[in-house]
Amino acid sequence: MYFKRFAQLFIIFLIALAAFTVILETNFGNFWLRFFLGVLVAYIVLTLPLVLLTIAKANKKANAVGVASPKSEFSLILKDFPGYLALSVSSGQGKSSTTIMSFIQAHNAENQLYMVAEKTTTKVQNLKQNSAVSFTTWFDNLEKGGRLSSNRVTAEILEDVEAKAIVKIEPLILSLHENAGNMSIIRLNIHSALYENFKGQLTVINFEKERTTKNR
Repeated sequence: MYFKRFAQLFIIFLIALAAFTVILETNFGNFWLRFFLGVLVAYIVLTLPLVLLTIAKANKKANAVGVASPKSEFSLILKDFPGYLALSVSSGQGKSSTTIMSFIQAHNAENQLYMVAEKTTTKVQNLKQNSAVSFTTWFDNLEKGGRLSSNRVTAEILEDVEAKAIVKIEPLILSLHENAGNMSIIRLNIHSALYENFKGQLTVINFEKERTTKNR
């Protein structure tokens, strides 16, 4: 738990305790009536702000994750998808695992995505052994049925000094986690990506060559 959240929880706890004490020391009803009423009010005072803080944090993250300002075709495609994707990572023994990860797009490099994870997670340890990864997005909507995927992606793990430095360059990383500078930051370098949809459109975006588009 970080100091900011601890301070918020402590203040809420003090307010709930004060509400319970005030009700308990009033003169109406008997002791048990005041006790149970005080517990109920304290519970409401304690939980309601926590729910509101959680919702506010989730909304802030939802509005921040995803693409930067759409300045390229890749960004224009990516912006139609939610700000999370399914990232597949392989261990040194060849075992594959898939995790749902929130991401932000780099401000000045359209083919770079940033994610945040705890240093001790299995996927971070696997990425240090094998940097080749793949990903796929959700479908953008039922009408188009578009999906973006790639199996030509390399991942870098930024920690400690490197993590703090990249947070200064890409401050939106903090929208993924407020303590990102002290965690593992995953940078995905996308070499090419495939966009396809229900209408048969297939677009290959190659960041090393010109893209190609065709209908199947």
